Amino acid sequence: MKLTGESKFFIGIIAVTIAIVIGGIFFMSKPEKALEKSELVPAGSQIKGNWDAADYLVEFSDFQCPACGAFYPQVKTLVEDNKDKLAFSYRNFPLDQHPMAVPAALAAEAAGEQGKFWEMHDYIFENQASLSEEMLLSAGEKLDLDKEKYEDAFKNKKFQDKVSKDLSEGQKFGVNATPTFFLNGKKLNPFNFDDLKKSVEEELKN
Repeated sequence: MKLTGESKFFIGIIAVTIAIVIGGIFFMSKPEKALEKSELVPAGSQIKGNWDAADYLVEFSDFQCPACGAFYPQVKTLVEDNKDKLAFSYRNFPLDQHPMAVPAALAAEAAGEQGKFWEMHDYIFENQASLSEEMLLSAGEKLDLDKEKYEDAFKNKKFQDKVSKDLSEGQKFGVNATPTFFLNGKKLNPFNFDDLKKSVEEELKN
């Protein structure tokens, strides 16, 4: 059967479409390359648990994010239950729609300068509903920080560069929502905390 020019044209379009679909399937099926630990947890990162453990979990989070607040107590328990087998790092990813996210991150890092990042981290999440600049300032006294040093670091945004670096690196790693977790360098997509817990526990068994 002799093909017309129009038939050849449509057959060509179909062939190209099939090639694109097959190529897309191949691309999507390729395993995502794991990031290096040094990329996800650079020097100066906030770390909890056993840094020398083979397995590590990184969370990019926003202190004002409701979902992050919901995950917080469960993630804290998960890390504490596996503190000898797991390293956990918190990195800041303040979202534009949350006006108190950056101030909260600056407060946590300012407390971290005095060795109390995790105490401030917990305090903020446990009082997320009343998050305000006044609350963050008063938190220094509640956590028994050097008040003058803490307030100076907080008010003068001493750790703005660190917070901004966390945000830009998160974007580079494909973070576009909070909380986002990376387990041993691989980005997770948990629908809920149970999915996250299952992924971590399975990795710890290996």
